[in-house]
Amino acid sequence: MAIDNFIPEIWAAGVTQSFIANQVVIPTLNTQFTGAVTRGNQVHVINATTPTIVDYAAAGRSITAEALSDTEVLLNINQEKAFSVNIDDVDAVQASSEFGPWVDSAGRALAEDAENYLVDLMVTGATNANTGSVVVDTAAEAKTAIRDIRKLMANAKVPAAGRYVVVNPDMSDLLIQGLDDVSVAGDDAELRNGVIGRLYGFTVIESPLLESAGTPAAVGYHQNMVGFVNQIQSLESLRNPTKFSDIVRGLSVYGAKILKADAVYKYVSA
Repeated sequence: MAIDNFIPEIWAAGVTQSFIANQVVIPTLNTQFTGAVTRGNQVHVINATTPTIVDYAAAGRSITAEALSDTEVLLNINQEKAFSVNIDDVDAVQASSEFGPWVDSAGRALAEDAENYLVDLMVTGATNANTGSVVVDTAAEAKTAIRDIRKLMANAKVPAAGRYVVVNPDMSDLLIQGLDDVSVAGDDAELRNGVIGRLYGFTVIESPLLESAGTPAAVGYHQNMVGFVNQIQSLESLRNPTKFSDIVRGLSVYGAKILKADAVYKYVSA
């Protein structure tokens, strides 16, 4: 029979816990749509228009209702990522029912895969803030880059609360001396591994998955304007027909979408 101590619900909970614990960018995004998630699903996100504000007194205390319109954004759940590990009978006996390392490594691998997808999606869909092809190689230039992103977001009327900027290690190395103490960056425990401080109204987080060929890079965004949904869809154990071992495999499905284009900006050194 397959692993005696394999209980799908417990393993799934462990993989999910590890998946969450190893996230850096995902906790800063809009995850409110994570609910009934299955392969091939679409999440319909409604972006409502802003109503017109009128001077009620000047209009003789009379007001006419206007017809509101909205735009729909489709968030496709089109990423299906799986893992399959072979656990030798000898290893299983020696583990003595302690399969924590396997569970943790599966969750960590899924988290890195999802975060890598997210960062690539944001870089691809972001508006370029470095229109002058500026080379960033000093702390002052790094701060100017973040300030340029802030200006574009402010002009686009992106809400001040909930702004984040993810930077790669090359950019964070230049910024680190000028950041406020991390203790003022927020209170979500999930963010602590990635948060390096506050700057110009942004919570600054670092991710090595933001790659740019060894040059400083940053992506600024609002937490509500990038959506992400995911679910550990399946987890099972079965006997390997050709070896004295068990196979444990799992399937995670997820999707992401920039919900408002003028709320995401990138600055990559030339």
